[in-house]
Amino acid sequence: MERTYDVFEKFADGTMLWRATVVGHEDAIRKLRELAEAGANEFCLMHLGTQTVIATMKPLQQQT
Repeated sequence: MERTYDVFEKFADGTMLWRATVVGHEDAIRKLRELAEAGANEFCLMHLGTQTVIATMKPLQQQT
């Protein structure tokens, strides 16, 4: 059984907004990358069942 992950957008003021729910680790990472490439803010991938942050990704222009 695959886990369900949630993707949140993190704004400069620290607030977070839910953006997507994705089933499966590989698909979740793919969605995280897709949103980070199109957005201007940091994105976080979380497994809410365990309250674990799986990955974070910043837009390409911020990755240095």
